[in-house]
Amino acid sequence: MAETNLMSLTRRIVAGDMRALASAMTLIESGDPKARTVIKAIYPHTGKAHVIGVTGAAGTGKSSLIDRLTAEYRQHEKRVGILAVDPSSLFSSGALLGDRVRMRDHFLDAGVFIRSFATRGSAGGLSAAVRDAVHLLDGAGKDIIIVETIGVGQDELEIAALAHTVVVVLMPEIGDEVQGMKAGIAEVADILAVNKTDLPGAEQAIQQLEALFGDGNIPIVPTSAVKNEGIHLLVNNIDEHRVKSVGNGSYWRKRVKLCRQELLALLGDRVFVQLAKKVGDEALDRQAERIAERRIDPYSVVEELAKKAGL
Repeated sequence: MAETNLMSLTRRIVAGDMRALASAMTLIESGDPKARTVIKAIYPHTGKAHVIGVTGAAGTGKSSLIDRLTAEYRQHEKRVGILAVDPSSLFSSGALLGDRVRMRDHFLDAGVFIRSFATRGSAGGLSAAVRDAVHLLDGAGKDIIIVETIGVGQDELEIAALAHTVVVVLMPEIGDEVQGMKAGIAEVADILAVNKTDLPGAEQAIQQLEALFGDGNIPIVPTSAVKNEGIHLLVNNIDEHRVKSVGNGSYWRKRVKLCRQELLALLGDRVFVQLAKKVGDEALDRQAERIAERRIDPYSVVEELAKKAGL
């Protein structure tokens, strides 16, 4: 794709062309270097969207809850982008769960853009491409960007490093698991949504959570995606979190922190590629054999290679 075509693609994305947005998403997910040109050009148009991370264990109904949240935002004429980060296929590295299946009610809505991303083994369940995908959706004029990830707790710290507001989704009958998850939840969550409150054990679960997080710093919102209950309250809590964080300056501090983390990640990728080139595949293979034979440990090898590379 020629540079003029890439600039045309960027202009179309900023104008809200969903086909152009989908094409750029494909460039990002496939690791095409041309994606960098698009991100550079679109970056001045970003920084307006509110990024909401939605995470929680499998079976808590995250996708159904996001479906309801999207409907609520659309009633207020908010443009919504959804990135559903899925487990990767071990064979194809593709996303196993399709966006059409998960959010089919919104598929024909021009104000909603949905994309599934494979984790490809990335730590915390976040694909390396997701951050750039967020920039694309932001530049395309989405007011709300929802990033759904698998899992919860310590493995989901990466979602806290990506979203302005993080909603951790739990469900009734969580029992003793919550106590063990407390530290991870407290580190990640801005809001707790207890979904599936139409099921038995909902009141006990909420009481248990209030006992653990009753200091008021983390709102606990009961919801039922099936019955479409508590969705308006959840949206209000998300909006209140944004207003409060903007007012006390934490929103800006987090934005700077996110930019710093992104910068470090990009620098790390660049340094890694250059270092790998300097060392060479043959040298890496030789060192790997030495490690496998237990003639040396990997830390000592890294020290040797870094010293040779002048690091």
